[in-house]
Amino acid sequence: MPPPAGGDPKRVGSRRPTTREAETSRTTGCLARYPLCVIIDCHVHLNNYHESPGRPTQENVQALFAKMAEYSIDHAVVLTSYRVDVDRPSVEHIIELLAGDPRTTVVEGLRWRGDARTDLFTMEERIRDGIVKGIKLYPGYDRYAINDPSLESVFRIAAKHDVPVMIHTGDTYSRHAKVRQAHPLLVDDVAVDYPDVKFVMCHLGNPWFHDAAEVLYKNENVYADISGLTLGDFSYEFERYMLMRVKDMITYMGDPGRQLLYGTDWPLVGMGGYVKFLNNLELDAEQRENIAWRTAARLFKIDVSQLGGPQPGTAPDAAPGS
Repeated sequence: MPPPAGGDPKRVGSRRPTTREAETSRTTGCLARYPLCVIIDCHVHLNNYHESPGRPTQENVQALFAKMAEYSIDHAVVLTSYRVDVDRPSVEHIIELLAGDPRTTVVEGLRWRGDARTDLFTMEERIRDGIVKGIKLYPGYDRYAINDPSLESVFRIAAKHDVPVMIHTGDTYSRHAKVRQAHPLLVDDVAVDYPDVKFVMCHLGNPWFHDAAEVLYKNENVYADISGLTLGDFSYEFERYMLMRVKDMITYMGDPGRQLLYGTDWPLVGMGGYVKFLNNLELDAEQRENIAWRTAARLFKIDVSQLGGPQPGTAPDAAPGS
């Protein structure tokens, strides 16, 4: 077993896999050095992008389950958008299509600027009823900063119901977004002001990895997912570059299993390449399990007994004809 990729050795887990785990291991998408390979992808979308405009959302649901089956992804956290249009389905439509499928969890994207804003009362009802398990902010895209004072009511809802707030940080998919409003250092402001809220920095603040590492090191209520570090699949050279950046973060922040989560940003990012990327971080078994699923299961209150779930690749019973 290689040494862990950085961090305080006193804080690094060292649990050895049991014989039962080794016997029940799956090989698809996993390296032999990892006997247990449960994976929760905490960052996927059902939107259409430039590659597939106008495709029905039901087809995107089918494509998601097919990819999950192909790469042995046990569960996916589906994030809705800050806009609703023909290519970005509403949270209500997503909930209807997924129909409580145990392979998925829904996080509601906040619509905060413009004429059609999120009704916080209705959003809180969905959170209270367990239909929605988190809130996603799109600073920069939706023209507000992470530490915008108007977000206080949103953070109070998250604290009241103990659901995480996911925050876009760093580079944006759109040239019209304002990157400065999504700088990861701004997460420190809200983490300090709202210590009872659990914040998840999406995309590791790319390209401000060291700033994101400091925010993680300083604040126990801040987490980060590793999603969206490329578009499509990694090239060899770019994967090496990103592995080096993430390993540098881990060296600074300490035990990565405590605060990092696995996520892809599918369909903008390929699932297969990201499983390989996780393996290539060369973490020990305990750290990898925490990143791959344990931390996400705890944050999003995912029923781990359902991770075996229905046979992947099939649609929810209530979805056909909807």
